[in-house]
Amino acid sequence: MAKLKTIKPLVSSLKPLVGTMPGDEKSRARQEWRGDRPSRQWLKSAWWQRTRQRILVRDQYTCKRCGLLVAGKGEAHVDHIEPHNEDRAKFFCTDEGLQTLCVICHTKHKQAEERRARLLW
Repeated sequence: MAKLKTIKPLVSSLKPLVGTMPGDEKSRARQEWRGDRPSRQWLKSAWWQRTRQRILVRDQYTCKRCGLLVAGKGEAHVDHIEPHNEDRAKFFCTDEGLQTLCVICHTKHKQAEERRARLLW
């Protein structure tokens, strides 16, 4: 008996031609990250780089939520305690408005809280 070739469906490899569904948070977050939001440029500023380093030293490279030491490259995030929502005055705040968080606490917990707050607002 001859073996039949298994044909993989091409449907899974096609990109949808329609926009994202409401509630598709992952897709929306990707679009926001790539977008022309002013804060993307502010994060590259010399002021932010100096302030970020100062906050990391002040907090001794320790996450303010879970207490994890975040000394490795890419492990520490400096977070605005009050979300700036692209407001320049809130973004360029004093040191008291900033905190050190580990990647997990920042990307998973803090940003989820901010998304929930936006939905309720």
